[in-house]
Amino acid sequence: MNVLTCVACGTRLTGPPRLLPERPTRPEFDGRKGSDGSRPAPATVPRGAYAVDPEPSGAPHVPHPDPEWCDAPNPGNTCLGDPVGPGCLVPAGPRGTLVTHPEDTRAYLSGDPAVTEFGCCGPPGREGPGELCAKCGAVVATLHADRSGPYETGFLPDAVRVTAV
Repeated sequence: MNVLTCVACGTRLTGPPRLLPERPTRPEFDGRKGSDGSRPAPATVPRGAYAVDPEPSGAPHVPHPDPEWCDAPNPGNTCLGDPVGPGCLVPAGPRGTLVTHPEDTRAYLSGDPAVTEFGCCGPPGREGPGELCAKCGAVVATLHADRSGPYETGFLPDAVRVTAV
């Protein structure tokens, strides 16, 4: 059995997830309320699983090379308009993030009070990593929890390791 642990202090950051062979396609938001009344997009990965995202993930966001292009850079994401120029922005963050279901990390992470990012239903994750190791405070992940994008926690590949327990 494996868990994700904090590189800085070795603390466990997830329950025991199983590795998926590839990151599932991010589902589109269907508009339905969840059991708690919120409206997050469907989760990218099921509870108890994780996947490696081969694409650039999260902040920083950079202008798409074609200023006429305006679409979602990945299925399940929304188009992020460029506030200083024409066209849209695309993620240019790290490749190889470990994507988990947000509910699998809730007991192990705390939000960074310096990151005050709000969407209509939760943090969209556009500002970059805002999830901290609850024990040592190291920045370890980005929470994407707004209905306008994916519903997932993306662990920074250099901040965590897969550890056998």
